[in-house]
Amino acid sequence: MDNIAQEAPMSFRGRLFRPDSSRPEEQRILVLKTGIAGLRFHIVTDEEKEAVGNIVPEAELTLYREPDNKYDKWAIAVYTANDDMIGYIPRFKNETIARLMDAGKKFICIVDSAEEYARQSEEETRNEPRRDQPSPTEDMSVPVSIYMIEEV
Repeated sequence: MDNIAQEAPMSFRGRLFRPDSSRPEEQRILVLKTGIAGLRFHIVTDEEKEAVGNIVPEAELTLYREPDNKYDKWAIAVYTANDDMIGYIPRFKNETIARLMDAGKKFICIVDSAEEYARQSEEETRNEPRRDQPSPTEDMSVPVSIYMIEEV
């Protein structure tokens, strides 16, 4: 026989090897449920207000550390997918996440449903006092869940 290699059909090969299959799996660990601080200070133009109004539940927001922030040495800024800064993680809740970010840990911020958050808060308040009362600077009109990403 000659050296004639037989190739499997593309669809068959696709099932055996996916281009992203070599990437490690990741696990999301819920670290904090909170609102975004400073929305009313950072969102001033009509364009910015429209951008915040278009943030939907399950949208992914980006977190950036600001160690040189003159008001809060643990500052973590929150940005939309379009790189628009909309606020910060509240200063009363950001130190642990900031320290982990400084140590190289990766985080993801996912927008929660404001209605679902309000309903859960009401149910929890009826049963027992809440341990995670909103801080004075939190704006719960954009509630978020912050997850630490761990490679498995």
